[in-house]
Amino acid sequence: MKISSCVRAGILTMGFLNGAWATTTLLSPSTEKIHILVGIADQALEASPDIRAAQTAVEAARMRLEATTRPLNNPELEAEAEHTDISTYKLGISQTIDWHDKRSALENVSHSQLQAAQQQLASLRLSKAVALLEALGRIGTRSAIQRLSQRRSDILVRFSTLASKRHAAGDIAQAELELARLALAEARMQYAQSRASLIQANSDYLALSGQIPKQDIILPESLSIDFPSDSEREAIARQHPKVQVDLLKAQIAKNQIVATDRERRADPTLGVSVGREDDNNLVALRFSMPLQVRNNYQSSVDAARYDALQAEQLAQQTYWQLRAQMISAEERYAVISGVWKQWLSQGRSSLQKRAQLLETLWRAGEISTTDYLLQIQQTLDTEAAGIELQGDLWNAWLAWMNSSAALSNWLNPND
Repeated sequence: MKISSCVRAGILTMGFLNGAWATTTLLSPSTEKIHILVGIADQALEASPDIRAAQTAVEAARMRLEATTRPLNNPELEAEAEHTDISTYKLGISQTIDWHDKRSALENVSHSQLQAAQQQLASLRLSKAVALLEALGRIGTRSAIQRLSQRRSDILVRFSTLASKRHAAGDIAQAELELARLALAEARMQYAQSRASLIQANSDYLALSGQIPKQDIILPESLSIDFPSDSEREAIARQHPKVQVDLLKAQIAKNQIVATDRERRADPTLGVSVGREDDNNLVALRFSMPLQVRNNYQSSVDAARYDALQAEQLAQQTYWQLRAQMISAEERYAVISGVWKQWLSQGRSSLQKRAQLLETLWRAGEISTTDYLLQIQQTLDTEAAGIELQGDLWNAWLAWMNSSAALSNWLNPND
């Protein structure tokens, strides 16, 4: 594990010193593999309970908006009958008038709430998709590491067999044979650990999606990002669903100020009734208006104003965070993509032939068993570091796609 960490650090250092800050236009996108992975995540989103819950929240907000388009007050029907020395009958109707247009104020609030629910769905869908794709990335990385561990075991099984034959022929000492057997035992333990890591990665994805991918997960080798200018970055950050949710919450709070102010204002009630008392006809007109002399409810309006100020500040903070995440994601991606491109062009191709070359040198007696094992271990550890680097590139790309909300363009547009 120590050798692997050092080798991986060496790859990163080498790439940085040789132009790790290269622009991302040097890499072309592997759109087919990306579409496959996004498609897998998109299918999981379709069956996700929390996504469905957010969709129902949108429908509930839509129904609440529809409710606010209806008149606020219903008429009241009154009937009265009295039998004493004389018989009295009355039938009346009254209506409270929405004098201050409270209904339209509530409609504005509900409309903003619907928009907020829609943006919350978009935000949840984005974050859920990123989590699923990160989990798929771990599966792809762990799968590649397991295949490499299997390759390590196969190489060392072959080497241990050859070492036994050479020891029987008197070409190598007993100590070298034991060293080969120890290396094989270590390789088998590493293979078991790699399988356990893959099982955990599949379990993590199962917890997110309710299912395990049925196909092999292979990460794309080439990814690209068109970095925006400073002004474009600010516009992108403001359009991010998370920022939009907070901005809409601030708009809801502003609309709530108007609604609260109108709600506190008294509305008149008008009524008319007709009846009969013995042989006399009765007609009555009624008017009532609450007198807000003991409490004018101004404190509720003031509280709504402070709620609006709080929501605006929270929206600003979310915007700052998204903008910082975008800058960080850009810098991280630029470093890793530069190293990864150099690894593809210079490092990985030589590893595929090195194992065979080392075995040939060992069988010819030009290197010792210890040197062979050390170099084959370093060779395979370097390849493992390359696999981990590819996983880092995938995560860096996802971090940008998340902070810029660009991943939403890859998801099902019908939702």
